[in-house]
Amino acid sequence: MVVHSKIPFVKLISELVVHLVPILIYIGIISALDYQYHLEEFHFPLTIVGILGTVIGLLLAFRTNSSYDRWWEARILWGAIVNDSRTWTRQLLEFTPVENTDEARQEKINSMAYRQIAWCYALARSLRKQNVEEDLPCFLNAKEIEGYRSSQNIPNDLLLKQAGELRQFYRDGSLELFQFVELEKTLTRLTNSMGGCERIKNTTFPKSYSLLVHLLIYVFVMFLPFGLVEVPAIGLIITSIILAFAFLLIERVSIYLQDPFNARSSDTPMLALSRTIEINIRQMLRETDLPEAKQPIDGVLD
Repeated sequence: MVVHSKIPFVKLISELVVHLVPILIYIGIISALDYQYHLEEFHFPLTIVGILGTVIGLLLAFRTNSSYDRWWEARILWGAIVNDSRTWTRQLLEFTPVENTDEARQEKINSMAYRQIAWCYALARSLRKQNVEEDLPCFLNAKEIEGYRSSQNIPNDLLLKQAGELRQFYRDGSLELFQFVELEKTLTRLTNSMGGCERIKNTTFPKSYSLLVHLLIYVFVMFLPFGLVEVPAIGLIITSIILAFAFLLIERVSIYLQDPFNARSSDTPMLALSRTIEINIRQMLRETDLPEAKQPIDGVLD
């Protein structure tokens, strides 16, 4: 996620070059023909071109708003994950009797808290189609990790493991019924947040809509020079390039926003949020050797 005013325009422009080069060649050819043969007789009503531009603007506005809604929902879901991860650890610690000094039980509580940290990293990696097991050795033992090797959804299995240990706590009398229910509710909220993220990730933006907008931009660019043939050649070139660039840039931004889990500079900073959760949980466990929060690299927070 871009956190500074430094916006990666260079990267955006480099991605648009592929589209701008043929447009520039086309406009250059039309300008040369106009200069050589005076194409006023092929003049296309500028009003119609303007109407087409307005339609494209409205379509781009709708697409950008829809993409931003997906991006913002993703950030809300991860905000809920941060809060529920803290709640999970706090409840585990609160529901432990003060007089209880059972080291084995305390170790299990720490294990469940660390498993929550592992879940956050695993979910982030899973949504980005990266190696889900990359961060697990830092928080789980080798035997448990081995049990997830054949899993199709490691984050879901981690929550299932949490539920199993929670049930065991209740069965051995370590938790009262209302405490068990509250912890189970927290697990349910975490599951709902995970499902919301997976829904955004797996629901692609309609390809037909994207194709329609892209084709209309090219149609607009194709007719625009003929609406400006009465304008001096330099004015025709500059105006056409600026309008084409503006439309293509807005389209590219909407494409960036529509998938907030794709490891781009505009994406939800899931690994940074996971590190925040790790710091918070380990601090709640009264640890002092804490990792540092992730810092932006070139204005981008991972």
